[in-house]
Amino acid sequence: MNRKSNLSTALLFAKSLLKRPMNVSEDLRLRMIQHRLLHDLTYRLPGSAKKDLLIGFKEWKRIASRRKNQKLSEGNRPCVLVSTSNQKEIAVEYISTNSGFKDLHVLVREELSIESLPLKFHLFALRISLQCLFDSRRVNLALLIREVVEWTAIIDFISTNNVKEFFDFTPFEKDSNALAYLLMDKGVKVTKIPSPGPFAGHHTFMIADDVVVSSAYQLEEIPHFKQWYVSRLLHWPAEQYSRYAHCYANAPLPPKNTIGFYSHGEWVRRKAGHANFGFGIQENELFLLESLKTFLKKHPHFELIVFPHPKERSDNEFQSFYSSLFEGTNTMIAPVEMKSSENFFKVNIGLMAYSTLLFERLALGYKTFIGTSFQTSFPLEVSPLKNLCLSDYASLEAALLLANEETEKEFFERCRLEKYPLKEFLAEKVVEIQK
Repeated sequence: MNRKSNLSTALLFAKSLLKRPMNVSEDLRLRMIQHRLLHDLTYRLPGSAKKDLLIGFKEWKRIASRRKNQKLSEGNRPCVLVSTSNQKEIAVEYISTNSGFKDLHVLVREELSIESLPLKFHLFALRISLQCLFDSRRVNLALLIREVVEWTAIIDFISTNNVKEFFDFTPFEKDSNALAYLLMDKGVKVTKIPSPGPFAGHHTFMIADDVVVSSAYQLEEIPHFKQWYVSRLLHWPAEQYSRYAHCYANAPLPPKNTIGFYSHGEWVRRKAGHANFGFGIQENELFLLESLKTFLKKHPHFELIVFPHPKERSDNEFQSFYSSLFEGTNTMIAPVEMKSSENFFKVNIGLMAYSTLLFERLALGYKTFIGTSFQTSFPLEVSPLKNLCLSDYASLEAALLLANEETEKEFFERCRLEKYPLKEFLAEKVVEIQK
């Protein structure tokens, strides 16, 4: 095994994708990898980086300063890649629970580095940094500097330890398919683990051996994707499920006249300069909040519980934002110890613009609606989730009043959601994809 050759492989691969737009006659997988690397949405840099002419030089300095601080054991057991160290525990727990692998290596993206960076890497970084001065794709280009180092570090580790199975807990990153392509070319089996949310955001193109599917909606999406190079689908529950499943063993029926608003915290994300997640979340959250205020004043026997996103609680305007909005209504903010996923039974009806909690609530059989005043591609027109969409106040009021009187079974049958509960979804464990 030659570490220098692994870096050379990563650099040559990156350079081949940078040199020119590919012709339609070339490998479609490589054309799609090129497009994703240079154009896909990324959260690894703040929104302000789009206008930072020096972002390439800054990325160069960051990765050159990154020191090896991961203490990794040896052995050929499977390997999992996570974004940050605080994901290690949940990733290992999730994969071990559902795959049977009890012992895993864990690589942390933000801690990956290699022993030394040779001149050829610095020449590559210089070229990218100069291009970032005038290229509108500067964020995606700049990240290639660190991605090349991360690819090399991963391949080095896998080669040294003769690892044959790789789990990617970061498939939303723009270079995930590039990494999968490199690893599969070396005979490594790649399994990707997306979140329970829609695939349309990051996964219309996919290279992997196996892909974990954790919601019925994702199964509705896959037939629409023409660039999926995947062999099998693995049906697993949502990644946090094992941590809150015990809360529902003998859960009480939700009390009538109770509504839960599950926030994505979009107002505070935009305030902090985060990249726009898409799906019209901010617009739809504001629509739901204003509509709920009107609804509560008209129907004062209803109670609203706001379940804030953790990002909101650290903002100094958090309390005043909700207290001023819902002044004079029967509204409470869930205390920090009342975790959303452990307390779905506290409210009869859940509302949100977008959140993975949508799929978790439905998987556990709880009534849920989606704010869609700002129309987007989610959900698909053919999906039964369209029956949960509320686009104006009149539809919201009517839907809440009707659902409040229904049982969960009646609600799911009326909305054609029979395939969404976890028991039904997990009936099939592995599905082969016909190519």
